Order: sequence, then structure tokens, then C-alpha cells
Amino acid sequence: MLYGIAFDLIAEIDGAAAAGIPVITSGASILVPILTYPDRNIDYDALVLSMHGKSIGWAHELSLATLIGGENAFETDNNNYKLTIGAGAVSSIGMGILGNSLAKNNNWTEGQVELYRLYGWLMPFTGFSLMASFSEEPRLYGASVLLFGAGGYLIADRINDWHEYTRGEMRATQVLTLLNLGLGIGILSDCEIEEVHNPYWMIPAATAIAGTLVGHKWLQNTNLTPQQGMLTAYAACGGAVMGLGIVLITESDAVTLYYLIPYATGLGAYAFTVERLRRKNNSRDFLNINKKNNFNITFMPQNLLLNNQI
Repeated sequence: MLYGIAFDLIAEIDGAAAAGIPVITSGASILVPILTYPDRNIDYDALVLSMHGKSIGWAHELSLATLIGGENAFETDNNNYKLTIGAGAVSSIGMGILGNSLAKNNNWTEGQVELYRLYGWLMPFTGFSLMASFSEEPRLYGASVLLFGAGGYLIADRINDWHEYTRGEMRATQVLTLLNLGLGIGILSDCEIEEVHNPYWMIPAATAIAGTLVGHKWLQNTNLTPQQGMLTAYAACGGAVMGLGIVLITESDAVTLYYLIPYATGLGAYAFTVERLRRKNNSRDFLNINKKNNFNITFMPQNLLLNNQI
């Protein structure tokens, strides 16, 4: 869809075609792989890094254009915005190919891939929030996204050297990061910021980073499976929705309650699920799942008769 929107902007398409082209490109992106390679095996690592590269490629190229041209990168008078958007589409495709190649040429675990994806977005967001807090210079915004983006992958690599997380553990960490990000956005909206640059803009990034760090420590050695990681997401989502329902019943006018109570109920459901799964997985460790046949007893009374005859 993003490629279709980019084509609309570059070709200056108006009317019904402007709405139809992004929808057509979205449908084609689904049908072409299915019809071209119907029996092709999908590698999880390649899929994740390819999708991550395609999405983060837009952010990196737009940041690079902002770093080079500043506000002029998006001017409409001299069609600079067309060059910027076109380069963003090319960068997205290129980063997607790079992500696919890295996954196939490196023996990375699924948890490591999820770790790269998490920090690939978290750190650029942190850099952008930092610049929004203290500066109005567009070039600094672009530089911060690029610099923090590169640093994010380096941090993820160091964390993987410290501890190797499973795919389920990283999914649960991402859930806690998003839950804390929602809390930070709620606090930010409650601050009623009037200035363009204000330190309060760092609140969502700070809460998201805190959630990530707490998740690393909390979920270490829980050995969550991918399905169990998704279960924590369902639990957090269900708890947050219940909390929102509680606030709606009270008909409160306090804005603070509309994000604090859903956060508290979501976090409570998340914590209960994580600890329940931790105990379940620890109980299984007494008998290794991969070695179910450590003990094999066979009762064959006919051997007594055979021994007597011998």
C-alpha cells in the first residue's frame, strides 16, 4: 500500500485512481508470491527481517533526506518531495532484500531476529523523541534517527551475547514494551504540552525503554514458546480492554484514569500469565521434553520359560 501511495504522490494522480492504485498494489503483493511460488517454504527469520527492512527502510531514507536537505527535502514547489518519496520506496525495497539476505547467510536464532527488530524501531524512536525534546532543527531529527538506529542493532547484538532469548521470550518483551509505550503516550497527553520542543516528549521513549529492560530481566530463562509469547499479548490486551470498560462504567471525567487503569489491569493480566507459564515450563524441566525415553521398562514374562528351557 505504501508503494502505491508513493506512486500516487510522484505521478500526481487524483480522483478514484488515487484511491484504487494503493489497494491494487496491496492485493498484488499478496497474490504474486502465492501464484509464483505456491510450494515455496517460508523461512521465519527471512520473513521477519525482510518485513522489518521494508518498513524501517522508509524511516532511514526519509531521515537521510532530512539530514541532507533539511526542510527543503519535502518542498512541493521544486518537486523535492517526489525525489524524497521515490528514494524512500527504493530504500524500502533494498532494505527488504538486505534483511532477507542477512537471515539466509547468518545462523541467527528466531529470538535474535526478534531482538534486532525490537531495537531496530525502539532506538530510532528514542533518538527522534530526544531531538523533539530539545531542538527544532530538522537535520538533527534525521541524524538522530540514523545514529540511534545503527546503535540499536549494536545494542541488540550485545544483549544477545549476554543472553540468548527464545522467540517467545522476545514476543513477551515486545508486549511489555508496547504496554509501557501506551502508558507513556497517556502521560504525555495528560501533560498538555504547548511548546514544540519540551522534555516531556521523552516520556513515551523512557517508558518503552523501561519496559524493554524490565522484560529482559523478568523473562530471562522462562523458555517461552512462540505460542506462549502470543498468549501474553492476548492476556495484556484483554486486561487493558477490561480496565477501559471499568473506567467507562464509572463515567469519570479524569483523563488520567483512562490510561492508568487499563495499564494496571493489562499489566496484571500479563504478569499472571507470564508467571503461570514460567511455573509450567519449569515443571517440565524435570523431564527433558526432547528425551522422553530416558527410562524404558518392558515386562515380558515369557522370557522366564525360555530361560528355563535354555
